[in-house]
Formats: sequence, C-alpha cells, structure tokens
Amino acid sequence: MEDSQRAMLQRALDNGGKVSHADYLSAWNNYKQCMVHKGYTEPPLQTVNGVVINLVHFNFAGVSEEQQMKFHYDFGACFDHNVMYVESAYRDDVANPELYRDLDVAMVDCLRRHELVPVEYTVAQYRRESDAFTNMTFDGEQLTQQQAYARRRKAYSFDFDNPQVRTCVVGINPNAIADEIEEWKPLG
Repeated sequence: MEDSQRAMLQRALDNGGKVSHADYLSAWNNYKQCMVHKGYTEPPLQTVNGVVINLVHFNFAGVSEEQQMKFHYDFGACFDHNVMYVESAYRDDVANPELYRDLDVAMVDCLRRHELVPVEYTVAQYRRESDAFTNMTFDGEQLTQQQAYARRRKAYSFDFDNPQVRTCVVGINPNAIADEIEEWKPLG
C-alpha cells in the first residue's frame, strides 16, 4: 500500500471511520497517475453522484496476450496500492454501512433506508427482479444495446433513474450499470 493510501485511512480512523470525499477522489487520481506513469492511456473514471463506478470495459484490440498480461498485473498493482482500501471503505459508508455480506440484502437495505421502495419490499422480490434484468432476452427483435438496456432496467419495480437508486447500485452492484461503462483502450 502506498503511503498516501495509508495516510487517507489514518485520517478516516481519526474521523470516526469515514473516508472524506476529497481523499476518495485523491486516491482514484493516484491510481490514474500510476497507470499513466506505467505507460498506459489515462483510465476513464465514470461517477454516479460522486461515487466512481468500479468497473472497466477494456478494449484490447491489436494487443498481444503478453501485453495484456503485463497490463493486468500493472492494473492490479496500481489499484491495490493506491485506491483499493479507501475505495472499499468509502463505498461501504455510502451504500452498505451495515456491511452486509449478502449484496442483495445490502441493496434492499439501501433502497429501504432511502425510502426508494416500500417497507414490504423483500430480498426475494429484488432477486426476482434482478434475475429478470439479467436474463431478459429479445428474440427476433432488432434492438440497439442501449434500447435493450433501457428495457431490461424496467424489470425493477423501483425508479432506476432516481439518483439515490443509482448511488445504491454503483455502491453495491455496479454490474447492473455495466452497459453504461465507457470503453478504455489502455494501450492507445
């Protein structure tokens, strides 16, 4: 772990366990600088309400397997050393302060806590909706990726476009917004 990440975590401990938004963004900037320093293009960091979407859509067109292996090693090292622990602590504080291990339970708790679903909304209901979102097919329909994604989002009974819903999603299950992730071609 880099000293900068260690210092951010110490500041969080001194502040009741909360990572400041400034330190959170600084940690992500340190990660970006690390990747650029290793010779890659600047990684895109997309955010939802100030929370970085911790997903990456790589484009390795024209990149050898050896270059990809080196990239994945460098990517892991930059992430782990600069942002991993700060990111986890910040994200949990924003979306999963009870630290539920079952992410479906965490999602329902986040939605309920912010009054985005009725109190009687259950984990079983969320799982059914999530399964419908994941497994929806469009046999024979000529839909663009964005059209299909917009229709799949309707599997959820809550307003997927609500900013607080999106904060819960990005903090707990960013795979649900994977279709929104911009592509990164790390080797130009």
